[in-house]
Amino acid sequence: MKYAVDLGRPFGIRVSVHWTFLLIIAWVIFIDLQQGLDLQQIVFSVLFVLAIFVCVVLHELSHSLMARRYGINTRSITLLPIGGVADLEKMPDDPRQELAVSLAGPLMNIAIALVLWLFLAMTGGLDFEPSNFQEINHSNFLLILMLANLMLALFNLIPAFPMDGGRVFRSLLALKMARDQATYVAMNIGKMFAFFIALWGLYTNPFLIFIAIFIYIGAQREYELVKYSSVLAGYTVEHVLMHEYTPLHPDDPIRRAVDILLDGPEQRFIVTEAGKVRGILTRNDIIQGLTRYDQQVAIRNIMNTGVTTFSHDTSLEKAYEQMRTQQITMAPVLKGEQLAGIIDMDNINEFLMVRRALRR
Repeated sequence: MKYAVDLGRPFGIRVSVHWTFLLIIAWVIFIDLQQGLDLQQIVFSVLFVLAIFVCVVLHELSHSLMARRYGINTRSITLLPIGGVADLEKMPDDPRQELAVSLAGPLMNIAIALVLWLFLAMTGGLDFEPSNFQEINHSNFLLILMLANLMLALFNLIPAFPMDGGRVFRSLLALKMARDQATYVAMNIGKMFAFFIALWGLYTNPFLIFIAIFIYIGAQREYELVKYSSVLAGYTVEHVLMHEYTPLHPDDPIRRAVDILLDGPEQRFIVTEAGKVRGILTRNDIIQGLTRYDQQVAIRNIMNTGVTTFSHDTSLEKAYEQMRTQQITMAPVLKGEQLAGIIDMDNINEFLMVRRALRR
């Protein structure tokens, strides 16, 4: 994620913090100053926020390590003001596996709270007098952290998709119905919870409105992904392979690409040499190349050489997800080392519309 600083790689998983996380620290300091707290009290407030986000990292690591048991890797964990986001390659298709992955995070928070409770019970720190919660200090720091972890677990278990509780709900539904139908039900319930959370935030804490927006958008996005996956399942990239395209050579002048661009609908080109892919040329590459070079300069000077390719038997669902994640609009398809054709997002989306229409 852009504008994120790496914190380390526990268990080989990159953990980073987004710069907007500093807004939480600034907000806490601002509120404490408004209340007239002294420097020591402000320091304890900031340390408490940092401790909470350590617990959030452990929460996300639990999801990631459970997913790893089922052969699913995690690209990264990013800390945001709304919490942590574990970028899993995908959620398990098996409802039982998804249930285990979804419960792993809240169970970690409960485990942290249990450890803190045992420690406080042995040291006499379980003081629940109301006066003990007026401010955070050295005597109640762990007690409030214990309660915060319980609240994190309970909040995450709210059945608001795509939160953990919503995924638990979806996985239980998927035991009795198709995954896309279960996701549709979970999405609508998640949107209802988002509405009530936003309403609650209007009267209590405006920060809850941002969480509600995240839930609403996330629920819709998750449903779209599952809907597309259910349609694409069982197909390979050969089913959407395009053979009608104009290959360019690395030594062709930019002028040739310009002529083709202006003469027809093609806006993206494969650059090949001896049947092998050497690069990709987009409309933006051509325009930028014209501002820097003469039209007779070779295409090799402006083409993109970092090309994502797919084998002809690659799952269409996998290719679509990778292209969407990497924001790739076109990709070459290879059979062995030779170019077999190309796929692009426009054609995949047309295939989706056709298949969905046929299903109806």
